[in-house]
Amino acid sequence: MNKTLFVHSSKSSSTPSLAPVEIGVFLLALAPLCLAIDLTAAECARANFFPKWLVKAANLSEFFAHGFGIIVIAILIATLDACRKHSIYVGCASLLAGLSGDLMKLVIFRVRPREFDFAGSVWTTFHDWLPVFTLHPEKLSGSFPSSHAATAAGLAFALTTVYPNGRIIFAVLACLACLQRVLAGAHFPSDVVFGAGLGWCVAWLLSRFVFPVRWWGPSQEQRTPPSETA
Repeated sequence: MNKTLFVHSSKSSSTPSLAPVEIGVFLLALAPLCLAIDLTAAECARANFFPKWLVKAANLSEFFAHGFGIIVIAILIATLDACRKHSIYVGCASLLAGLSGDLMKLVIFRVRPREFDFAGSVWTTFHDWLPVFTLHPEKLSGSFPSSHAATAAGLAFALTTVYPNGRIIFAVLACLACLQRVLAGAHFPSDVVFGAGLGWCVAWLLSRFVFPVRWWGPSQEQRTPPSETA
């Protein structure tokens, strides 16, 4: 009886599975609703309304959405994980997810909260379409969407897929990293939510159709059950 249960568990754990794409789809659908709180949240951040402990926690978590932090995490995985392809997967998934946010900035320019005068409605924060053709380099780094949030979500997706037991920790770090962008006046909430949803979905698509399963699936050590003892 014990042997049967063990074989069933081993077979289940050997089947690789991706983190659910529905999380990213939900965030993308939620982003337009966040437009209603964009100006209020930005004004509160400018007035230092949020508690200092929350601001500090968010600032300390920014590494989770930064290229340098991605590199450090990838190096740690390559050092500690027997399957070093996991480090390639985590690094590529998160950085490419962040790149998708940068590419979206070429489509529409939105002023950042710290540069907005709050004289108009939320719609006045959106300016030029296709700023890539305006020949103004400063308009290629607008507020929409947050590429930091896209990076954090892509990293959380990749880490959750490889190390599902840590999904709560990864989710908390990603949320704090996204919150930091709002508290710093760099992005409106809708920018962050959309960016996170975009990064999550891009990481899922890459993992599903581009990255080989051996990059994100269980390592040989994880697939091989321990020898039976008397």
